[in-house]
Amino acid sequence: MEGKVLSSMSSRVREAYTDTFEHSIDAKGRVTVPAEWRGEKFALRLCIVPSEEKCLKVYSAEVMAEKMLLLQQAPVNDPRRKMLERLASITQSVSIDAQGRVMVKDKLREMASLTKIALFKGAFDHFQIWDPGRAKEIENQQLTWEQVAREVGL
Repeated sequence: MEGKVLSSMSSRVREAYTDTFEHSIDAKGRVTVPAEWRGEKFALRLCIVPSEEKCLKVYSAEVMAEKMLLLQQAPVNDPRRKMLERLASITQSVSIDAQGRVMVKDKLREMASLTKIALFKGAFDHFQIWDPGRAKEIENQQLTWEQVAREVGL
């Protein structure tokens, strides 16, 4: 049984989204996903959602599907379900094209103040797309592994 569970888990193992990259946004709203985040260990189908941090968060379609299982369990009139349904109406599902790009809809680019340059920031299970100026405004210090480990109890 344990071998079967490990086998199932290993087939779903994905590489972590780490590091930071800058890429240009073309006139059609297309931006290249960093080459380091493409390949067989990374998802080709992605979901882009707005964040209260005024950036875009990008999850694999698989991860988003797991999160949406909660939606199916909630009663139709549950306010939390209604919020998730509203989020679904502005979530963009995209596929990475042959050139490694995704097209980000105007509405989402406007929500994140994205114009010519996109800053991609890894966040382990997802990545974020920021306006470089906005990202600089909120970065107040460099983080180290030790600081994070102490704070989160690792």
